[in-house]
Amino acid sequence: MNFTLTPLTFCRNIRLLILSIPASLLLTGCVMEGNALCTGAPIMTIETRGGGSEDIAVLPLDPTDNITRLFIRERCNDSSDPECKTGQWRLGSVDISRENTPASTRYAWRPGNDASEDDFEPLGMSLVPGNTPGEGTLFVIDIARPQSVRIWQLDISGGEITKATLATPADTQTGARLTSANSLQAVRNDDGESFHLTITRFDEYGLLPFRPTPWPALVRINNGVIQPPPAQDFRNANGIIRPCAGCDLVIASYWERRLRFVSKENGEIGEYASAELPIRPDNLRLDGERILIAGQRRVDLTALNLLVSSHIPSPSAVYAIDTGSLGPDTVPTLLWEGGWKYGHSAATAVALPGNRLAIGQINTPGILVVDCSP
Repeated sequence: MNFTLTPLTFCRNIRLLILSIPASLLLTGCVMEGNALCTGAPIMTIETRGGGSEDIAVLPLDPTDNITRLFIRERCNDSSDPECKTGQWRLGSVDISRENTPASTRYAWRPGNDASEDDFEPLGMSLVPGNTPGEGTLFVIDIARPQSVRIWQLDISGGEITKATLATPADTQTGARLTSANSLQAVRNDDGESFHLTITRFDEYGLLPFRPTPWPALVRINNGVIQPPPAQDFRNANGIIRPCAGCDLVIASYWERRLRFVSKENGEIGEYASAELPIRPDNLRLDGERILIAGQRRVDLTALNLLVSSHIPSPSAVYAIDTGSLGPDTVPTLLWEGGWKYGHSAATAVALPGNRLAIGQINTPGILVVDCSP
């Protein structure tokens, strides 16, 4: 969910805070659960430059999956850095293995590979691995221009970003249709070269009456060509994932607190894919045969964490659901509970080597790493 705070989004998030108050009353007292499979206290925190790591992409670097490179979004804080000035956004990366305690992040990419372009603000990411470790294609939503959103296609070789192109047509109509883009899922086509992208659009004013209809929740782009949207009005779409090859997609329905199926054929949003969750589900990530679901318990505290201070606690949790048992009555399993002390508006969780999770937060710098039961 895009809670990024910039001058352009301040008023938007003030309204979100107002809207969140009645919704939060439904969750009062629902903060902690027991029997989590991962430790609440992180075993380490990966230092980031600044801003929240609202999404994380994972790239294996060796055949045994012992070393993993994480690509993250972060805000720069060094005015003398020729690649990224204070206040600008960049993609950073950090390597983590079963044994090491990672250092702070390093520069990975931004447009032009320098600080000359101010208009870059990464949000949702989707990485399609290549045929060998260290290779892949990373797709990144760029919301720096809210009325003309871009999607970057970044080729990766040897773990490094080697080429950047726009994955979407460079025209005003496409940029406007991508307004409010939040998360995406990229799938390699059968030709082995082109990609099919499905992007979610989250309506931050969706609880208000008299909103324009219909609101296409998804934008589908196949091999660079935007597809006709289904005539469907749905404003809750947040994270998105493809649980298996050939399967329908699954989205996180934020205000409903559930997962939903999405037709791989026409992009229509269908039935529930989970029972009701105790959290507002944010980003979804695949871990083998289960989906990791990160989210926040109190949306009012999430808004305060963004608008007032990143130090304000916002209890969050991570759940998992088996891909083979998706359905309206399936109750996800609690993996991690941050409570009041650990985690401030957790937005994403990815699996790491050695039965660990890396947890990114909307507005609070740092990535939490927690141990989990095998």
